[in-house]
Amino acid sequence: MSNTYTNIDSYNPQILFVIDGYCSPDIPVPETNYHCHEDFIELSFVTSGSVDYLIEGEEYTLKKGQVLISNPGIYHKELFNSNTNCRELHLGLTDINIFNNCKKDFIDIGDKNVLTLNTYKDEILKTCQDIVDEQKNHKQTSPFMLKSLVMKVLVLLHREINEEIPNLNSQEFSFKSREKKVLVESITKYLNENYTEDISLYTLSKNMYLSPVYISKIFKELMGDSPINYLIQIRLIKAKNLLEDSKLSIKTIAKMVGYNDPYYFSKLYKKYYGISPNKARKIV
Repeated sequence: MSNTYTNIDSYNPQILFVIDGYCSPDIPVPETNYHCHEDFIELSFVTSGSVDYLIEGEEYTLKKGQVLISNPGIYHKELFNSNTNCRELHLGLTDINIFNNCKKDFIDIGDKNVLTLNTYKDEILKTCQDIVDEQKNHKQTSPFMLKSLVMKVLVLLHREINEEIPNLNSQEFSFKSREKKVLVESITKYLNENYTEDISLYTLSKNMYLSPVYISKIFKELMGDSPINYLIQIRLIKAKNLLEDSKLSIKTIAKMVGYNDPYYFSKLYKKYYGISPNKARKIV
């Protein structure tokens, strides 16, 4: 994996195509052909559902949050059938030298072609949707917005691939102990005040203007646990109090503490307290 960066003034990826592709049991099965690209790269983001692929003679199932990186010369095709239900964003690109200045239009992820998004999954999928929405606008400025969004996806993808090793020279890692304490206090305050909302690590990073990796690192360093586990504890303590002091249904309580799925809430509650919400209420 390359850590070579291009000059920002010369970074100018070219968009060859943007395709919002989908397949569902309600439409005829699309025809595909086994092919490769000789002089550009194609990125295929699975944004919903799952789809089977034939890649270099091997069959794979790609799910939401995975991306097929079809470097030049990589043979691939979708294996659609009558049960396939998926949506994909296909980007045909050239001059993407942010990843590697040695090989033209090449993204190195080792000996594989499929990348599972993790740290930047939510942000990349959201940007993919923004690209699809912008493509439908047909405004005079749409080509400019599309290019900026595609560039954002490429930068996020670069971070996803290369940020396993933190940049110790980064300004973020020069925070003093007092500043770290202030940051963690801000996060805990935000979680305590907004625990009923849909919160993810990405949400926190947007609110704190810091990377998810850095937030997790500092929070665990000072609190001994991840921000999301801390949030779960807040929600379950609130839920326990509601179970003891009210006759509200389990479904209502789950929603009041930030869980739309009562089954998932009950599962977390039992894991945390060793007893299901229903049994806990009977004991009370």
